[in-house]
Amino acid sequence: VPMTEQRPDPTELQLDARMRILMLTIELGRIFAQDESEKANVAAVDAIKRSFDAAAAVMFYISSNKAYRICIAGTDFPIALPEARWRNCVEAHGGAAGIARFGPWSIPGIGKELPAWISVCLYVSGDDGGYIFLGLEEGSWSDQALALLSSLREGIAPIVEARHERKIEEQKLREAEKRLARNESRLRDLFEGSRDMIYTANAGDIITSVNVAGTTLLGYPSKAALTGKPFSDFVLNVEDRHTFLGKIAANGYVDDYEVVLGRKDGSSIFCIETAHARKDASGKILEMQGIVKDISARIASDQKMWKMNLELAEANLQLQKTQMLMVQHEKLASIGQLAAGIAHEINNPLGFLTSNNTTLEKYFGKIKTAITATEQSGKLARIFSDAESIFAESRDGFERILKIVSNLKNFSRVDRTGDFDDFDLNAGIESTLVVAWNEIKYVSELRKTLGTLPLIRANGSELNQVILNMLVNAAQALGNPPRSGKGLIEIATRLEGDQVVLSIHDDGPGIPEGIQNRVFDPFFTTKEPGKGTGLGLSISYDIIVNKHGGKLWVESDASSGTTFYIALPVAGPSPREGGNPG
Repeated sequence: VPMTEQRPDPTELQLDARMRILMLTIELGRIFAQDESEKANVAAVDAIKRSFDAAAAVMFYISSNKAYRICIAGTDFPIALPEARWRNCVEAHGGAAGIARFGPWSIPGIGKELPAWISVCLYVSGDDGGYIFLGLEEGSWSDQALALLSSLREGIAPIVEARHERKIEEQKLREAEKRLARNESRLRDLFEGSRDMIYTANAGDIITSVNVAGTTLLGYPSKAALTGKPFSDFVLNVEDRHTFLGKIAANGYVDDYEVVLGRKDGSSIFCIETAHARKDASGKILEMQGIVKDISARIASDQKMWKMNLELAEANLQLQKTQMLMVQHEKLASIGQLAAGIAHEINNPLGFLTSNNTTLEKYFGKIKTAITATEQSGKLARIFSDAESIFAESRDGFERILKIVSNLKNFSRVDRTGDFDDFDLNAGIESTLVVAWNEIKYVSELRKTLGTLPLIRANGSELNQVILNMLVNAAQALGNPPRSGKGLIEIATRLEGDQVVLSIHDDGPGIPEGIQNRVFDPFFTTKEPGKGTGLGLSISYDIIVNKHGGKLWVESDASSGTTFYIALPVAGPSPREGGNPG
């Protein structure tokens, strides 16, 4: 008989109802105890429907894997609902106080609409819970029905809630086991897939596990050939292993420790090992875990590189020797180019010296024959007068020759090559001009503005060579292409602070802007083949910048010509630079 408002014997019915609730509680406990699956929910909702003589019954719950489900009495399996739809039902009709009456309502998507429903919350888990909805085809649910349903809730709710929580914990445990299995699989793949040897060893340094790469590295057929053996058995120098173990005991880890291991076939391999120790709370080593990487190929490559570097150093030394020879060749070529001019300069005074000496010889021959008649003719007086002029010209010629030779000697300074000494830059310019004069005088006027300079610490021979190269280049620039008149070469010196500055300017065609930054490169030349090696300015740059700690630069344009500037420290190069201040 449905539990409606019309009951003839309330006391009897109440006792009967309470007995049915007690039996229902026992039955539900048995159902949940015998079946851990979700099918138990289907059986439970069927039993509740029968006990309350309801037209329909449905259970709302959330599975252990967070699926939103309903179990409908009379069906064989639970049905999944979208979370939003599930929540709409329980929030609208679930009863905030635990039990509620509502209607009309129909089970979502299933069954017909019934006028009277009653709901009870069996448990709450966080923001979620479990609910039972019971429906009647006619009438309404009595207060007694609500009280009995509340009694059922008090009896069965702890069982249902505990079962739900246990399901959640079991699901969490299963998920944790799956994650652990995945991690173990991932670590196992990493362990076995590594190209480097990975091993574990106990506190006594006995190998407890090793990957396939370890057997390959040491040349053994299986892991069993390595496990159970001391790692030191595979180290060529046992002291290396003792040092390694000392470091790991002290620090708990070792990074990139270099070691030589012996393979089964007797060969050796260079390796680096990184390891750390797993310790207990007292600091005692429980296990050592290490990675060993074969660096034999890298060592061989390094040795090859060292050999190549040695060969490169030897080649560089040979190149320096060759460069020195080329420097001397360049210097000799410059001096050879000027040899004809120097000879010409010397031949001029020698010519009239020879002529004067011949004339003097004739005059004194006449003296011998005419000595008795000189008083009447007066010829002797004229002869002696001419002889004085001849001797004066001869002395001037000799002085010119001596000056040329002296300047040539000052220019070359072959006896002091490589030495740094006090050097008069202006005097060096004068000496070099004498040597270069035959190159200059036919193509250029010369203008000198030599300031008052202190002596500087320098290698005079090398600076003279640089100045000569600049002057010859300037003269050649003025002669190419040929011009109708002479050009102009200007030489100037001045003191600027702690350095002296020399400038050599010509009003030639200038250096194209596109190649100005290359004029100091070795072997770069704008001259015709056979007229230059391309080393003159490169050598000059080396002498000024690298050996003397100075500066060398050029400014040029087609309208005003070219100017080379040389700046030299008065005190000479600093110790870190290439010079030898002496």
